[in-house]
Amino acid sequence: MLNRQTIEQVLISAARQQGFTLNGKDLLDIRTNVAVSLAAKERHRQRMNAPAYQWKKPAPRR
Repeated sequence: MLNRQTIEQVLISAARQQGFTLNGKDLLDIRTNVAVSLAAKERHRQRMNAPAYQWKKPAPRR
């Protein structure tokens, strides 16, 4: 699994190497976007590993 903190540090260091100065809002945006991306990746993985849905006709009430 991907490490969230490692990804954040890589993005921050890449931005600083390119000459950007990051304020608090930029750091918050980076943290939020990384967390959202990893959560989406995990949801996708769960959907792909889930068994196929098979509909079953409900039993009659009486």
